Amino acid sequence: MLVVSDFNGTLSHGSPVIGLVGWVGENQSKLRKNLYMAKIMPSWFLAKRGLIDWNKWVIDLFISCMPVLKDATPELFEEVITYTMETQLWAKRRLDMIERINGHVQQGDEVYIATGMWQPTVARFAARMGAKGLGTEIRFENGQMALAEPIAHGQDKADKIRKRLGVERIDVAYGDTSADIPMLEMAHHPVAVYPDDRLKAVALERGWEIFGDRAND
Repeated sequence: MLVVSDFNGTLSHGSPVIGLVGWVGENQSKLRKNLYMAKIMPSWFLAKRGLIDWNKWVIDLFISCMPVLKDATPELFEEVITYTMETQLWAKRRLDMIERINGHVQQGDEVYIATGMWQPTVARFAARMGAKGLGTEIRFENGQMALAEPIAHGQDKADKIRKRLGVERIDVAYGDTSADIPMLEMAHHPVAVYPDDRLKAVALERGWEIFGDRAND
């Protein structure tokens, strides 16, 4: 079977952005870290209260945080990833969903994690479970980290899955927000994981499986 899962909120509560700026604070410049965190806090409050789109806010963070890392190289970024895994992504993983994904891997299913997160980061997380990452490719130029392609989100992410995997349908899909609906619609068995209100309403209307309750999360 072909299985595709979202990452953020679906498999982990951890933030790769907080991981990156946290590493910078401990290894390069605490001031640069603090200035960045102060800069994003007002928009964080707005996003948490639904006054601006949460998903778009998260995508913007992936871009805005990259200049915080100085003298960036692939080798240095591997150190950032290790720190991020230990303090954020793997440390704050959803144990019940990791167990479910492990079940797919153990029965021989082909599992991908599709996300806007940087490809080297999601690849490291996916490898811990015997899965593959399908994230946003990055490049390094003159000591700076930059996107090598646009961040795929919503319908764009579903289109990216079709293109990269060469399929029109997948067997099982997991997602936690309304932005994942286009991907979930591709699946013979869509699963709403601790869904937000809009996704939960769609899942109930269409008879999709619901895994977990965000109200008790």
